[in-house]
Amino acid sequence: MLVTLKFSAHEEARYVAIDDALPSIFEAVNSEFKTQAAGPASPMIGSNEGWAGSFREIHKDRCLYFADWLAPGTYTIRYVARTRAAGTVTAPPAKVEEMYHPERYGLSGTQTVSSQGAQ
Repeated sequence: MLVTLKFSAHEEARYVAIDDALPSIFEAVNSEFKTQAAGPASPMIGSNEGWAGSFREIHKDRCLYFADWLAPGTYTIRYVARTRAAGTVTAPPAKVEEMYHPERYGLSGTQTVSSQGAQ
């Protein structure tokens, strides 16, 4: 499954963290491992050329992306998740936060997701 996060920054931000927790029936795939490679798709695509995340962490239950500086604009982050079990769950909201100004944050909506089983 291809997970897509799209968000907008309305003004310049420093030290931004994006935390996308996965529902329990999925796990993130780290495409940097040869055994989990999903193809040549770019993990992060921004509408502003020159911006790239400073760091990322891929865990089984979440993906974390960090940027030291973020220009105003619309950004898209994509990564692959693997189905672990069948079922219907509610995906928790993703959170975008300016780390040293936690009052500046945004949450996505929740979404119901169904899976037929492990693939």
